[in-house]
Formats: sequence, C-alpha cells, structure tokens
Amino acid sequence: MKAPEGLEAREGYCCYRLSGHGSLPEAASKAVEAITFSKEKGIHRLLIDATNWTGHKKPSAAERFDWGEAFAAAAGPTVKVALVARPELMDPEKFEVTVATNRGMVGNVFDSEREGVEWLLKTGGQ
Repeated sequence: MKAPEGLEAREGYCCYRLSGHGSLPEAASKAVEAITFSKEKGIHRLLIDATNWTGHKKPSAAERFDWGEAFAAAAGPTVKVALVARPELMDPEKFEVTVATNRGMVGNVFDSEREGVEWLLKTGGQ
C-alpha cells in the first residue's frame, strides 16, 4: 500500500494532514486509509489533522457512530489516533470517541494540534 498524500513522519508519531473540499464521508474514507496504512506499516501513533477539509456541514450522530466504528475497525488496538478538527464540528460529548473506544480503539478528538500531540505521545491509553 502506498503512503497517503499528506502523511509525514514526526518524532514519535506520524501526522496525516487532510486537506481539500468535499463531503465528510469522503474525508472519513481518506482518514481510514491513513489509519490502515499506519497499521500495516507498524506506526503506533497517528495524528490526523482535518482542520483544512472544507465543504461540509456538522456531522449527525449517525455519521459519528459510523466513523467511530470505521476508525476502530481500521486501527484496532494497535494504532493510537488523535484527530484534530475545527471546534464548530466537534461534539462536546465526543460520541464518536465513545463508539471507537467501545470497539477497542485508543483515540480522541481535539480542537488543537498541540493538545492532540501531547495526548498522543503520552504512554498508555487515554
């Protein structure tokens, strides 16, 4: 599998910068591709920055559920994922994180890259 465009190695983790204009399902598909690549290549920490993806509305609860499941299926328990999103798109309850966690994934959502990286580099789970 070829590395997704926008994936770069950093010290202790990889960063995938998702940019473009389109639907949230399209963005989620690209994120799943980056997670799958990371798992296949033995990358255990992945930051996904989706703040530069435009052209969509705030996701519904059903969409958040579907993405939580898809991200968890791709990551399994081996890839720890920090997703950085624009604040207006975030769910205050982090429903998608709960869904993914209940399926064995270690992941979280942040509105700041700095906070995402700090969490990602912590040892252990969440």
